[in-house]
Amino acid sequence: MENEETKEVTVGEVMRIIGHRIWYILGAAVLFTILAVLLLEFVIDPLLATYSMEFRLVFPVEGDAAYPDGSPFFYQDMVSSSFLSDAKSSEGKFSGIDTEKMIKNGDITIEAETITENEVIEYTGRYTVTVQGSYFRNSEEAEEFIEAIANVPVNRMRTEAKQVNYASDKDVFETAPFEERIALLKQEKENLLAVYDGWIDVYSETYSVRFNGENGVVVRRLKDFRDSVAALFGESVREDLENELAFGGYYAGDLDAYIAQLKLEYSQNAAEIGEIKSVLSVGNASPFALASSASSSSSSQGAVSGIDLSQRLAELINRNNRIDHWVNASGKVDNPTLVEENVTKFAARLDGEFDKLNEAAVSLTDVIGAIYERGMSARFDAQKVTSSGDIGTLVGAVGCFIGGLVIASIVVYVIDSNRKKKLDAKTEGMQAAEAEEGE
Repeated sequence: MENEETKEVTVGEVMRIIGHRIWYILGAAVLFTILAVLLLEFVIDPLLATYSMEFRLVFPVEGDAAYPDGSPFFYQDMVSSSFLSDAKSSEGKFSGIDTEKMIKNGDITIEAETITENEVIEYTGRYTVTVQGSYFRNSEEAEEFIEAIANVPVNRMRTEAKQVNYASDKDVFETAPFEERIALLKQEKENLLAVYDGWIDVYSETYSVRFNGENGVVVRRLKDFRDSVAALFGESVREDLENELAFGGYYAGDLDAYIAQLKLEYSQNAAEIGEIKSVLSVGNASPFALASSASSSSSSQGAVSGIDLSQRLAELINRNNRIDHWVNASGKVDNPTLVEENVTKFAARLDGEFDKLNEAAVSLTDVIGAIYERGMSARFDAQKVTSSGDIGTLVGAVGCFIGGLVIASIVVYVIDSNRKKKLDAKTEGMQAAEAEEGE
């Protein structure tokens, strides 16, 4: 019975002390909660949390995850050293983030969303980056860093689109024979038209492209750019160049050596012409007339008809007439065509067509750059990261407040109990002294 009364008195005494000091206890609990929440928010949670953020990469051609030059895009590269280095330096405020340690410890990962259609797995273009929170001051910094990661491939592709070279190599063109130069010009035009046709299929002829040109802002439709290429190096121009080349016999190389070779061929052909005429004049189709030079041969090659000899004779005469027209091999042509001045002028004409097509190729690069600038982007469904593994602020605040109340109550009780004990002991001492004096 005595124990129960003692316990009841003790509990009541505790409640009395706490009630008497309730405002001190509440104030201490609030202060403790504020300090604990700040510690939780800025120190503990960032160390424990992992942050995730989902985004989608939008390419100019839907479903075609590739760089402007056609090379494939691998989403895993976004968490590689090179890409993270770009993300780290992009905003100028991530210098304190140790991306190399992040990669080494596996503290950053990326996952790609996929769908399965007809048992074929396809990527949707949606990705989720997850990173350990200990590398960041807070969730806002983690959010900004993941956004920077998502924008690295966007910026790279936009930059590369402005650098893709659709022009032919000048050195290759100038060292090729004239016939091949004409073929290269034709191929270059076809290539440029094919690229425009591809983009028109993706968008439309009326799709408007805007970029900064040498003379200011350029705004034109894809159709307009394609038409400007279609007007270059037309069929009439190509045929005219081919006809002039055949007529003039122009040669791109050592002109003196080539002229000497043609004159030697002229002499050999003239000898063969004389031999064939001699054979045909007596009606004896000798096989020697078919020799490629004027030298005779004693070997028997079988009989050859007069018709064959006549055809061969016509070919040789025609060939020599052309050679004579080009280089005046007979000494009777006043204005031979194969002279340096004519060759230089013809080469200049080809160079002019080449320059026009290359200017169109530069414009195409500007067009593709503008398409990627507008059509390549990273899009976020939510502008906030999702955290996990941390202690929620609300939960932490409630826990800290309750803990603060308990701790403050214990401290107050202990202090007041000790004070009461001392006071009681002092009172008992005084009462004892008074009793002794009364005796």
